[in-house]
Amino acid sequence: MKSSLLLALLTLAPTEVVVRDGESLAQVAQRALGDRGGASELKALNGLKDDAVAPGTKLKLPGADRARAQSVLETARNAVKHADARMARREEAAAKLKEAETHFQSARYQDAAKAADGAWKLLSESASQPTAFTVAVDDTGATTVKSVSGQPVRVEAEGVTRPVLVGESVRVEKGQPPPVPRAPLGVPHPTQPADKLKLSVQFAKGGQGPITLAWQAVEGAEGYEVELMPQRGEKRVLSASATQLKVSLPAGSYRWSVRALAREQRSEASAERGFEVAEAPAKPINLQVQPSKWK
Repeated sequence: MKSSLLLALLTLAPTEVVVRDGESLAQVAQRALGDRGGASELKALNGLKDDAVAPGTKLKLPGADRARAQSVLETARNAVKHADARMARREEAAAKLKEAETHFQSARYQDAAKAADGAWKLLSESASQPTAFTVAVDDTGATTVKSVSGQPVRVEAEGVTRPVLVGESVRVEKGQPPPVPRAPLGVPHPTQPADKLKLSVQFAKGGQGPITLAWQAVEGAEGYEVELMPQRGEKRVLSASATQLKVSLPAGSYRWSVRALAREQRSEASAERGFEVAEAPAKPINLQVQPSKWK
């Protein structure tokens, strides 16, 4: 009965919407889809080049596959959000979720559902791995416990218990309680260059210009890792010991993010920022000729 009712409601759902006078594309999306962010979907579905739409224009609306993609996406979002940062394949699942979000915003709903389902499966497979850990005792009697896979294990000493997360090692000195877990690293905030900034630089002989990437310091960080993604070419992963990194780049468009590092800890990646590198025009040469007495 419920499935029949749902089918009937989907059949009655409108397939197009008419833009009202003075209405922006975001407002149309809010009215028709209940989400202002759906403007990008309407734009992709209707082949629009910009957000300016004339009143009276009929816009095609998404079909039932949008609701299915939304449901799968929400499941994947919750799975990634609540997954432990040290869980195996979590970063791979987060990247898959990001791919799904991009597909959804471009109105490729079947691709979005497939990618989101893939993200959820990656975490499910990771969680179902058998629990494995190692225990080593050195000459001083100190015990080191390392969690390798599966569920976190617990170590107890002197009446104190603490979890050991996957990928983490805990060293317990003889006669001492386990050390207090360190607080998770904060996420760095990029500061330079500004998002979507077009940089005009003087290129060196190799056809590359010096670019400085900068971010705010994170308490407890011992270093940083920068992911630099050119529009064309392979992603680069760069290390930095301070809160800025100078890199030489050829002309083109780039996106980048940064994460904080400490011993056995990696923060979440920052929000991505984009910038464009262009060669600055050559400076004009001003020549002055002094008058001469020679004829």
